[in-house]
Amino acid sequence: MAPRIEIICTKLLLVEGADALHFFIKALEVFGVDDVQVIDFGGISDLTNYLKALSLYPNFDSVTCLVIARDAETNSDSAISNVKNSLKQSSLSIPEKPFEFTENNPRIAFMIFPGFDGVAFQSGTLEDLCLDIVKDCSTLDCVDAYIQCLQSNGHEIKRPHKTKLHSYLAGKNNFVGMKIGEAAKAGAWDWDHIKLIQFKDVISAM
Repeated sequence: MAPRIEIICTKLLLVEGADALHFFIKALEVFGVDDVQVIDFGGISDLTNYLKALSLYPNFDSVTCLVIARDAETNSDSAISNVKNSLKQSSLSIPEKPFEFTENNPRIAFMIFPGFDGVAFQSGTLEDLCLDIVKDCSTLDCVDAYIQCLQSNGHEIKRPHKTKLHSYLAGKNNFVGMKIGEAAKAGAWDWDHIKLIQFKDVISAM
């Protein structure tokens, strides 16, 4: 579980892991939002206990808005159900679906990576969202060829989204060796991309 933190803002954005933490810190800066505290709640299995503990922290009573961001992983429906269950067990209000706020105090919302594609909530991760942002880049053709070469030579790719994204970053001189959050700080992502609108809308509405 992520370490205990001090609540210093009335608006909290809880994110899954260090990469998402730095990704959203940069997103807040780009979107011109300076009154939201971003907190790493740890891994998926930590969310329920973290929410329960958070409600006992000093200053939690002053929180007016709480947003959770996590990966959908292999099943977006399961991820949505898990977040709702964590909120229920923590006696917090539950949004009907991702990217919508409750009207209670504190207002609650949650976001799922890589997001809604206009038809359904997608399965995947923050890496998949970032890959969607750069999907028109010709570098990805080379990355796909590299991954196919590995697989054809008997190499099992257990985390294809991570392999593909980090191979993409390795092919960009300014982003070699960087993780998602570091790449965000270095300007790797187009913050005006249509795939980020739903995330920007929630952050702006906090």
